[in-house]
Amino acid sequence: MSKETTYYNQEIQRLGLILKMFSASKKSTYAIFNSLLIAVLVCLIALPIQAKAETVNQRFSDVSNEYWAKDEVTQLVEEGIINGYQDLQYRPGISIKRGQAANLLTVALQLPEAPYQPIFKDVSAKSSHLRGAMSTYQEGIFRGKPDGNFGVSDELTREQMASVLVHAFKLKDTGEEVHFTDEKSISESHRYGVKVLMQHGITTGKEDGSFAPKLSVNRGSFAVFLHRAMIQAGLLEKKQPVVFNKTQTMGKFEPIRFNQFLTEVPLTQEGKTYLRSNHYMSLSAKRVKAHGHATDHIYVYGVSERKGTRITVTKRELPNGDYFTFVELRNPDRLPIRVDLVRIDGNIKTNTLERFDKFPMKKDVDDTFGFDIATSPVGVLETVSQQGTGQQMISKTYRSRELELKYRNGAVSRTRELQDEKETYSNILMGDNRVSVYELNSRGYDVVDQWYLASNKKLFSSQERLDSWLRESITNYKKRNKWYTAEGPYNKMATTIEPMPASGRGYGRNLLLVKEDRVMLLYNQTKERYYEDILHNSFTNLEIFRGSKPYWETEVTSTYLTNLYNFTAPFVDTRFNEQIALFLYNGGKAFNHKDYNEGLRNYANLLVQQHRKGNVNFLSPTAYYIPDYFPAKSQVKTHTSMNHLLGGMNILLLAFQEFNDPVYLENASAIEKAIRFEEKKWTRSNGDIWYKRAPNGQFSGTDYVHLTLEDLIHSYEKWSQIDQSKAKVFERMIKSKAGYLNSTKKGYTTKIKEGLKRINMSNLLPAGKEYTDAL
Repeated sequence: MSKETTYYNQEIQRLGLILKMFSASKKSTYAIFNSLLIAVLVCLIALPIQAKAETVNQRFSDVSNEYWAKDEVTQLVEEGIINGYQDLQYRPGISIKRGQAANLLTVALQLPEAPYQPIFKDVSAKSSHLRGAMSTYQEGIFRGKPDGNFGVSDELTREQMASVLVHAFKLKDTGEEVHFTDEKSISESHRYGVKVLMQHGITTGKEDGSFAPKLSVNRGSFAVFLHRAMIQAGLLEKKQPVVFNKTQTMGKFEPIRFNQFLTEVPLTQEGKTYLRSNHYMSLSAKRVKAHGHATDHIYVYGVSERKGTRITVTKRELPNGDYFTFVELRNPDRLPIRVDLVRIDGNIKTNTLERFDKFPMKKDVDDTFGFDIATSPVGVLETVSQQGTGQQMISKTYRSRELELKYRNGAVSRTRELQDEKETYSNILMGDNRVSVYELNSRGYDVVDQWYLASNKKLFSSQERLDSWLRESITNYKKRNKWYTAEGPYNKMATTIEPMPASGRGYGRNLLLVKEDRVMLLYNQTKERYYEDILHNSFTNLEIFRGSKPYWETEVTSTYLTNLYNFTAPFVDTRFNEQIALFLYNGGKAFNHKDYNEGLRNYANLLVQQHRKGNVNFLSPTAYYIPDYFPAKSQVKTHTSMNHLLGGMNILLLAFQEFNDPVYLENASAIEKAIRFEEKKWTRSNGDIWYKRAPNGQFSGTDYVHLTLEDLIHSYEKWSQIDQSKAKVFERMIKSKAGYLNSTKKGYTTKIKEGLKRINMSNLLPAGKEYTDAL
């Protein structure tokens, strides 16, 4: 029950009591009160019942039910008289400019179009304020400024607004006395306008009795003044108040209330995408880069008055129609800057976010890598729309500082110092319109990265499989990519790399993580769309990393190797190249790539070249070891570790099977022969295997827990297919390594379990825990 209805009921009851008081009196008295009661009831019936407020969807994220001028703004927008900004904000607190006011009045009054005249210095024939300036000038609403300008960019003051509205709506002086406490501050030319506007109730002045004539009019106040004037003039019908339906927000969504520049980025046909900042941004370069298995659409934007600052937006289109968006804010200046990627989507029914951090993360300090401050992406945003159900993987924002160390020989080592990882994604759902904001904040002298993967279908077919990936990513956070860029993922590097910042937060592009081995396995098992997308991205990142060379060179210097052999980046790491060749081979076959064996051939040829160049450690002319590393800028033979050696031999055997070239078998046989000659030297007294063999023949180092056993199983399989007699040494080494793991209860990997099963040696499965990733 409304307050008005309650009041009327109380008054009726009060009149009834009065009537009873006089019930015993004379009939004439009773007749008087009876007539009075009837009259009151008639008046009450005649009173209008308060209209129910209209319920509508909120149009602007900053004009809510709490905003005092929501009704006026809403009606003027519905009538097409005023508009908001592209990011679905109205920004009511921004001062309105004279040019904007002229345009609004032209639309509100439906003024006839006036031809261009070179009257004002700041209004050209191509000006966005041309029609408003010409039409309002012709109608005597705006008169221009004494300096010959219209003042399109000048803020409209309250006294100017008064004169403009009085002229626009032809308001007359009613003769009523009007006073303000600061009326002496009102310009002589505007005193009439202020007085008349007050007489007509379009303005009431300030609460303290002043008018504040020199104060600028903001967009909210101007909407109210214009609305009142149009109502009085009969140009608008006063509507009942509106109540907005409840909005849904995600993350720390906050409208930006001050003026912003918005530049559209043509990413998709559905919805709109903008860059938003308080700095003007303009497109400086646009290019399309076709990769073997994806296409990049690259947009580079410059920032006004910030010559070195640029924003690069890369849309990576994948073969299945999904796409990555990578945003990079590069700021070499000391001054901070904020840039938002804003996306507007319509026809949204619901959106929900499945967060990674619903599973707890346990972090530790690693002796090799130190402490990794990076965690995981934000989560998977599921959107139900009229087009169906789609999902989007959303990242956090990574702010870093680029580090570069140049050497005398011209070589360069590159890393980044990760300064912070922050969750900056937010959105608001207003009816069926959603505004998503990806916020990038630079503090100066840094690079800020943000990415998301979008699909109009589900990335994961079930909640169970989605949760499985979220949980696995949290558990194995050190070996799961989360900081993707258009050039590849960045991960925590070992503490023995350079340049290493004093903070210890050295990150780089680790080739072992640029290739997504674990994702390949999961894709083969599940065929989930998310894994497919990650693999396409991995193929592309490997192509970008390699550049024009047929193999991959590490871009970060290892001080461990520098101290041993006095060489720096770039260099070929045989293990990295072997695993990449296998990854591209297996992945290419899974996706029917025509070039699936290109990496295999290139790397096998590189290994063969080492023998021809003499870059091997000979035991005999037909038995030798290939070193682990091939420096690009120096000639030096490095050690050979068992896992690198087996990996290279396995590549040569696969190349022989693929291309039937005997040179590959010849080199693989030389490696097998060398291992067989020194089998007892490689095997430690506890059954484990030494990590490496130095060029002088000395064995040393603690071997990987699981990795070498995985390689030994693979070597046994390959030789069993080609020459069974050469598989025997690897069978013996498998039994020795597995026995050591069993006695120490160090467990096994899924690959070890499946591999032993394939070669009928499941009885050798070590005791202990099963691991997803090799230790």
